[in-house]
Amino acid sequence: MIKSRVSATFQDAGALYDYMGRAPLEYDARDNVSLVNLGYWIGLSSFAKGHLSRSNHALFYLVCKNAWLSEIDEFVADIGCGFGDVAVLCAKNFNCPNVIGINISQYQIDRSIEKVALHNLQHRVTIKNMSATDLQLADNSVDKMICTEAAFHFDSRADFFREAYRTLKRGGILSLADMVYNQPRNALEKIILPRLQDGLFIPSANIYGMAEYIGKIMEAGFEIIEAKNITSHVRPYFRRWAISHPVNLVINRKISWIISTIGFLVYPWEYMYLVAKKP
Repeated sequence: MIKSRVSATFQDAGALYDYMGRAPLEYDARDNVSLVNLGYWIGLSSFAKGHLSRSNHALFYLVCKNAWLSEIDEFVADIGCGFGDVAVLCAKNFNCPNVIGINISQYQIDRSIEKVALHNLQHRVTIKNMSATDLQLADNSVDKMICTEAAFHFDSRADFFREAYRTLKRGGILSLADMVYNQPRNALEKIILPRLQDGLFIPSANIYGMAEYIGKIMEAGFEIIEAKNITSHVRPYFRRWAISHPVNLVINRKISWIISTIGFLVYPWEYMYLVAKKP
């Protein structure tokens, strides 16, 4: 595995997403949404037109709904906010009065600010360049914290859990969806994993299974409300979509990136959503 640096290609996850540009997966012009997660495909088809968009929205809603967002939440933080779609969702659909989206990709930050302005939500949604492992937020200041398919990038994820615990109020909720990369089990996986770490910016400190994932959140001080393996509703559907849409991948992703991460379709990563509470 890569030891001295997480990635030989990218300085950090922000550099990865700056490199990827507008639409790492696909761009849904109808909803002005850049699709950046693997989707929650329950009840959807990998082959039906528009279902990638619907699966992306479904994952966003899953994370927000599990956080029990509402207008009584004074301060909501969206960690790794992508193109700002979830931050807007928090304000517009869940009526949260004060939302901050944080990111370290300046390209995505700029597009997020544009998205917020498009919805006239500048008075309720703020986008900041900030590290998830060094949150410039006061202790006990956040009511709810959400994180959709970003924590596997954080160097390290355990440091983020500690920052989340510090900044959440007592009784505050952390709701997240995340990819989980287990340790390699055979020679082929040992070859594939370092290339995935390089192309996807996955720190070695984050290579562990779901049981250890839950353990690290509990070590940070959280109580687990729910933790569910939803791999069966994510991985096979996205893999089928990727294989059946090669043109989308070539057009919307860089060829060099595709070559370096082709093992993504083979490696046995898992997917989970988790809800935890600061007691």
